[in-house]
Amino acid sequence: MSGYGNPNATLMIIDYTVSYSEDTANSYFCGRSGEMLKDMIENVLELRLQDVYFTHAIKCKPLHSNTPSSSEWDSCKDYLFSQIEFVKPKVVVTLGKDAYAKVTSEDENFQRVRGHVINFKDYMLIPIYHPNHLLRNPDDKKVTFNDLKTIKSCL
Repeated sequence: MSGYGNPNATLMIIDYTVSYSEDTANSYFCGRSGEMLKDMIENVLELRLQDVYFTHAIKCKPLHSNTPSSSEWDSCKDYLFSQIEFVKPKVVVTLGKDAYAKVTSEDENFQRVRGHVINFKDYMLIPIYHPNHLLRNPDDKKVTFNDLKTIKSCL
């Protein structure tokens, strides 16, 4: 899955890798985490899905495990950065620590940067928790709500 949405979007959301359910359904809004992401966009950011651009750092489901190899990232990264340059969003949101680490090449403590606006190339990058994390850790929904308010204020 190479990308989906508005090529003129002010908001680009980058997930880490294609999940099994996304790969099977060929859709970005699969399962409970997909529904949660959709709700976050529509109800908190007050955007229509067609106004956002969605993509993955790793463009296909990893071959032999759920963890992409370094060669899978190497084969996808130029395409990802070309997508960012093509769309030219105002704000780039990375979902979870793995997407943040791949996009920025930073292995910083995700907890320290989560929810903060980071100058990244010509864009504002805001890492937030992945919806899967929020399903497993519902107490983090409150901080994510505040992170979404930060995103909304940057748009």
